[in-house]
Amino acid sequence: MSKSVFETLNTINLSSEVKAIQGNNYLPWNKAWAEVCKVYPTATYEFHEYDGIPFRETSLGLFVKVSVTINEITHSMVRPVYDHRNLGMKTEPYEKQYGKKKIRVEAATANDINDSLMRCFTKAIAMHGLGLYIFQDKAYADAELLDSSQVKEIVGLIADNNLRLADLNATFGVNKLMEIHAANYDGAIQWIEDNKK
Repeated sequence: MSKSVFETLNTINLSSEVKAIQGNNYLPWNKAWAEVCKVYPTATYEFHEYDGIPFRETSLGLFVKVSVTINEITHSMVRPVYDHRNLGMKTEPYEKQYGKKKIRVEAATANDINDSLMRCFTKAIAMHGLGLYIFQDKAYADAELLDSSQVKEIVGLIADNNLRLADLNATFGVNKLMEIHAANYDGAIQWIEDNKK
């Protein structure tokens, strides 16, 4: 039986491509799209437009929407347009109460819109399984963790292959193996395969 799109993409390890920006992990959009196209060359994407512009303006701020279709399965994501402080941007500057002081949030630029579109694009790809572990704190908040037999198997394979448990944990953004979500079990096994010495 062939693997689903999710099962196939979820086992690809892109930990070496992850970039940290202001304490958040990001997968560059070009790396994510390249990996998708290696496996699914007919994949497509759409940057949604609203009256001919690639964002929607609301009283809360600007939002973008991106859809990615792989093998007739479409996943869409919506994302706010943020500034460098992760504050929602609008088409005009405004002041926001931040603790005891007011701070100015500048109007969004074309570059801010583009950055948000590309991050939204990467998240839509992640919904198909690729790099989903990067977002696991949000995506799997209530998910089941590895069970004791899975932990024992992974620990044994790491020892047998002279690998470091800390490296595996870092790949999945956890401090302890027991914090890896069960949905990432296959990805952990694949990581061991990919890193055998």
